[in-house]
Order: sequence, then structure tokens, then C-alpha cells
Amino acid sequence: MRSAAGGRVRLFVPWLAVTPDAQGLAARITSVAKVRAVRVFPRTGNVIVWCAPDRLDLDQLVRAVEEAPPAATPGRPARRVPQSSTGEITRLLLGGAVLAVVALRRLLRRPKWATGSSGVFGLATIVTGLPFFRGFFRGVTGRGHTGTDALVTTATAVALLLRENVVAITVLWLLNIGEFLQALTLRRTRRAIEELLTVGEERVWLLCEGVEVEVPLEEVREQDVVVVHEHHKIPVDGVVVSGHALVDQAAVTGEALPAYIRPGSEVYAGTVITSGSLQVRATSVGPDTTVGRIIKRVEEAQADQAPVQTVATRFSRRFVPVSFALAGLTYLLTRDARRAMTMLLIACPCAAGLATPTAISAAIGNGARRGTLIKGGTHLERAGAATAVVFDKTGTLTAGRPLVTSVVTLSDDVSAEQVLALAASGEIHARHPLAQAILRHTHERHIEIPVHQACEVVLGMGMRAELDGTRLLVGSPALLRHHGVELTGDGRAWTEHLRDRRESVICLARDEEPIGLVGVSDAIREGSRSLIDQLHVLGVRRIVLLTGDTPEAAQAVADDLGIAEVHAGALPEAKLQLVRDLQAEGHTLAMVGDGTNDAPALALADIGIAMGTHSSHVALETADIALAGNDLQQVAAVVELSRHTLRVVRQNYALALGVNILGLLAGAGGSISPVLAALLHNASSIAVVANSARLVRHSPSQQPGRPKDR
Repeated sequence: MRSAAGGRVRLFVPWLAVTPDAQGLAARITSVAKVRAVRVFPRTGNVIVWCAPDRLDLDQLVRAVEEAPPAATPGRPARRVPQSSTGEITRLLLGGAVLAVVALRRLLRRPKWATGSSGVFGLATIVTGLPFFRGFFRGVTGRGHTGTDALVTTATAVALLLRENVVAITVLWLLNIGEFLQALTLRRTRRAIEELLTVGEERVWLLCEGVEVEVPLEEVREQDVVVVHEHHKIPVDGVVVSGHALVDQAAVTGEALPAYIRPGSEVYAGTVITSGSLQVRATSVGPDTTVGRIIKRVEEAQADQAPVQTVATRFSRRFVPVSFALAGLTYLLTRDARRAMTMLLIACPCAAGLATPTAISAAIGNGARRGTLIKGGTHLERAGAATAVVFDKTGTLTAGRPLVTSVVTLSDDVSAEQVLALAASGEIHARHPLAQAILRHTHERHIEIPVHQACEVVLGMGMRAELDGTRLLVGSPALLRHHGVELTGDGRAWTEHLRDRRESVICLARDEEPIGLVGVSDAIREGSRSLIDQLHVLGVRRIVLLTGDTPEAAQAVADDLGIAEVHAGALPEAKLQLVRDLQAEGHTLAMVGDGTNDAPALALADIGIAMGTHSSHVALETADIALAGNDLQQVAAVVELSRHTLRVVRQNYALALGVNILGLLAGAGGSISPVLAALLHNASSIAVVANSARLVRHSPSQQPGRPKDR
């Protein structure tokens, strides 16, 4: 139960959003309780019941709504499994089956294989490693780059030449698993984007000759007038022709507070009416809406992103051809195939192949321990090269929800606690975020809220309530003026002072007397200023605040945090353009955001970072790095971790390269045998793994260049 006063009860029913049986629930409430009216809102899970106060039985109401109907028992709808190619599944199954047979035979102590088993292993190896072999031959023929595929092919060939068939197929099977997981992640991203395209309303109310007619959303065309009621999503982009409402536009504009919409205002598909109702003339429908364009921009940004050459790729391109050339030259000069084979064995780039993935895996595990999900080594590498960082404001640098920051009393007879109690009494049934902030703050301070006898919403202004024979007005200064109440000189001065601090002002009047003010603002998240300082210390040259909020609100946050560059009022396409402009200036750009409206910019940026578990699903899927918590310090920690990881990777390559060069020289001179070459090769691999393992316990706070905690 959310609230109960004056014969009006608000209930929250969790299963209602899953099984939107509005009519059935209303009928059940009516049958078990003596009520005058019931309104059910499936999208928000809210139920409002009106009844005579003396006939109110709360226990009976709660029992009526607490159990979901039988059809709702399964809870969540089944999720569609992403489609996978037949080739991927075949390679995984074949490799897994062969390795399972090997394991079973060894378990049964049957090491000997029947005649022809080598052919089976060879066929399984070819099928399992086909994508890598193709990539290698494309590189050899000039249709691609000789890089990672050459590493895999070379390692496989050496293993087969040494009759290590099980080793060859094991390596290829594990690599196929990695490729499959990467493809699965991409499919999940695409599915999240597709789900975003649905604005949440499969059927809408169309106004036809003054009559509301329910039709499928796909039948709506431009210039049609749709009617949207409270708690429903607006299904089209358009212009309001009738009605007034508060609309939550955070998904598109990033504004922290709902906007007051009146005739002539523009509205966007996917935004939600929190109070009121509207008639909207459609100007864009389906994929042409703002939400549809967001999806298109995300897909374009992901397609346009230039492939980054990782350290492993650059190293292998140079080293693999050199190794083959030296082995061939040795054979031509000595005609000793054994020496050439020894050189290939010592030069087999297993240690080089382990240099990057082991370090990256350790670093990703390090980040995961601190609540940072890094979706791949390429993203980790780029994070360390960031020269510019763009921050979204709402929900990233700020808490993303309004908080009470000031309470002012305008009467000697009224204390600050009484101002809060009376304001909360007037706002107890309001759903506006400012009202919820007052109620939340009052509850947190354990202040008792008096129960009013009647209340009325004055749309766009506030609430009017009756309390113990007095009239309460809680809302904007315009509400007081509308009822003939004027603020005193002191009240006007405080109002201007709070607005100068970028706080939204809620006025409180009792009968004809203004008695208090409450200031509410979207508070800056703890650690924001420290983060900006840390990024400067780490050498990030340009920090930008980018938001769809008003210029005044954006500048206030920028001033508090010491950010010099501000771009306000930016819709998703404007955010995307700013990212392009910064990249054109030569910056390696990190974008930090949390909303659907940030998704295109997160996708196009060199490093996209989604902030916190409250981030929209699409933002989390699109971003390269996701922060599980709300600790902003992790943004700087990721940059530092990336740089330290690259130092470890370079150490690994120096180690691998040193062993390979010494081995090549010794092998060319005939100083070592193939057995010793294999031992050196394994030793270098173990040393690389041990060096990378140090990253698991690395702590960014211990590194130089990071401000010490005070």
C-alpha cells in the first residue's frame, strides 16, 4: 500500500505489469470490498480505489490484489534465444564430442587408438579450425591481414607436425567458444535495439470524427490524431492539439523532471504521461520517430567504428612473417630440416599469443571485482588512450532524482519540520517527482504527516488540499498567484536565491498566508568533483558536460564541478554530432552516460561507458564498459587500469620476443635440440602467464598520479 487518506487508497501491484489484467483486477476488488470506483494502471502497477472512509477495509483490499491470477503464474514471458549460425554450432559440437571421447578413453586407461584415428583427428581439426585457416589464407593471398589467424594456424600446424593432435583440437575448440560468445554478445545488442523500437503500445486510441477508436499502432499515419491517457506511452512524434499533461521525457531528452506539456508543444514517441491526457497530431510514426532515429544512429555508429589494431595484432603481423622467413633461410643455407623445424618450434608464437589475452583477462577480472564490466580487450586498450571525456549530466554526474536541499520558513509560528509535514500532507497523492522528493525526505526524517480530508490536482501548478478546516496550497509561485496569494518580500527574495542555486522552488501557503518554501534539486553525485580532478591528473585534456537539460541547470552543475565546456539542450543526434566533432579533432574519446538517449553517442565514441545499474538496457548493451554500481571513481580507475595493463602487455611481449630471438639464433647455429626448444617455449609461456597474473590484485589507488584519499 502506497498511501491511504480521505477514502482514497493507492496500491502497488507488482504482478500487474507482467499480466495486465486490469478488468479482472477491478472486478475482483469490487466484488470483495464496498468501493465507489477503481482505476487500474497496468504499466506502472498502480491501483487507485475510492470508497467511503467509514467502510474502508485495508486488509480486504490487500488480499484482493496480492495474488496474481493463474494465467500470471509463469511470471516472465519466454525470451527468444538469439539465432546462431549452423557452422558455429557444428564446430562447437564436433570439437566438444572429440575431446569428450579423448577424456573418456583416458579415464578408462585406453591410450591406444585404432587405425585411422589420425584421419578422424585431422578431419575434426580442419572443420573446427576452418574460420582461422580461411583467415590465414586470406592474409597470405593478400585479401586480408596476416595477424591473429596466422598465430592460430601456425600453432595448430606445429602441434600437428609434432603429432599433438589433442593439443591442436583443444586450442581450436577453446578459440571457437570465444568467437561464439563474442557473436552472442553482438546478437544481444541487436535484440536490445530492436526491443527499443517498440514504444510499448501495440494498440492506440485514434480520434476519428470526435470519437476515440482503438486501432493497432501500425495503422497510425502522419497527421492522424491519437489520444494518450495517463500512465501510457506516447506512441508517435507529434504536436499537441488538445490537453495538458506532465510528460516524463528522460528517455529522449535526459531531463530529470517531467515537462509540462500544453497545446502546441512537441512530444516524442516513447515518453510517458505521468499526469493528465493529450491529443497528439502525429508528425512522425514508426522508424521515423525520434526513438526510431536513435536506433538507426546506434546501428550506424557501430558499423562506422574503425577497427582498432591491438598490440597483439601489430606484434603478430611483424613477427610471424619474420619467423617463417628466418626458418626458410636457415633451411636454404644449411639444408638441415631439423634446424628449420627447431627454429619454427622456438618461434611458435604461443607466448606472444598469451601475452595480450592473459593480461586482458586478468585486468577484466580485476575490474569485475570492483564492479566494472569491460566487454573486451580492445575497449580496455582504448580506455588508456583517452584524451577527452564527455559526461552526460542527469543520472551520471547527478543522482538522477530530485532531492530536498533547502527548507525555508516564512512565518515565526511555523518551524522547518512543520513546513515539511504540511507540504508532504498536500503532496501525499501527487506523482510528480518534486512531490515524491518531499515525501521521501519527510519519511527519512521521521516527521509525522497529517492526513488531509480532501485534495485536488491543479495541473502544471501543484496541489490544493483541505486540512482541519484550513486550505493548503503546495506548488509553484504561479499556484499561489492563481488563488490570490502573494509572496512577501522576504519570500520573493528567498525564491530568487534558491533559483540562483538552480533549485526548483515549491511554495507552501495556509489559507491566505505564505508560510514556507522547499527547494528541490537534482543533487550532484558524491565523488563527481574528485573524478574530474583525477582525470586531469591522468592527462585527459578535454572534459565536456553534455545534456538534454536546460542551459541553466547544466551550467550550475558545470560550475560546481569545474567543467569549462558545456553543451545543453542536446537531443541524441546533437550528442552524436559532438562525438564526431571531437573525434575529427583527433581526440580518443570516452563517453559516459546512462540513458537511452545516450546510446548513439556511446556506440560511436571510442570508449562508451554506461553508468550504474540504473542505466537503460540499451545503454548497457551498447556501451563498451559498464559500471555495476554508482561509484564514479571507477571511470578514472578504468583509465589507469588500462594503462597499467598495456605496460604489462609490453613486458610480456618483451619477454616473448627475447626468448624467441635467442632461440632463433641458437637454433640457426644448431646449438639447441627440438626438445630444448620446446622447453624454452613452454618456459616463456609460463613466465608470461605469471607476469599477467599480477594484474588480478592490482589496485589503481596504489599507482602514482592518482590523488590520495583524504
